[in-house]
Amino acid sequence: MESLAKLVQVAVVVENIEEVAERWARLLGVPKPQVIETGEWEKTRMTYRGSPSRGRAKLAFFNLGGVTLELIEPVGGPSTWSEFLEEQGPGIHHIAFVVDDMDGAIRKLEGEGGVVVQRGDFEGGSYAYVDARKTLGAIVELLTFKR
Repeated sequence: MESLAKLVQVAVVVENIEEVAERWARLLGVPKPQVIETGEWEKTRMTYRGSPSRGRAKLAFFNLGGVTLELIEPVGGPSTWSEFLEEQGPGIHHIAFVVDDMDGAIRKLEGEGGVVVQRGDFEGGSYAYVDARKTLGAIVELLTFKR
C-alpha cells in the first residue's frame, strides 16, 4: 500500500502574496522568493470538484530544508484555494506528501474519509488535493513527479 511518510510541504492561502512573502522573508531571514503563476488550463488540465476549471494561483516557495513553505494566492476561476479563502480567510490550506502511486494514495485517503477536490498537472508532475478535514483534520496534497 502507498506510503504517505514523506511530508514535503506546508501551504498557506493568502490574499496578497507579494505582501505576505515579504513578511515571511523578513521573519525567516531569507530572500523573498520569486512569485510564479500556475499555467493555463491547457497545460494544467485542472479539475475542481470533478469539472474542468480555469482557476489559477500565484505561488511562492520558501525551501526550509526538508520542508517547503508554499504561499498561494488564488486568481481566476474556481479552485480549492479560492474556496478556502472565501470560507475561512487566509490560513494553512494543506500539507503535502510525495507519492509514487497517486491512485493508490488517493484510495488510501478515501479509505480514511477523504474526498478528492482538485487535481491537475504541473511541469514535471501532477497533484491531487484530498479533503480529509473531517477525519484527519487536514487537506492533503499528493505530489507525484515524472521520472
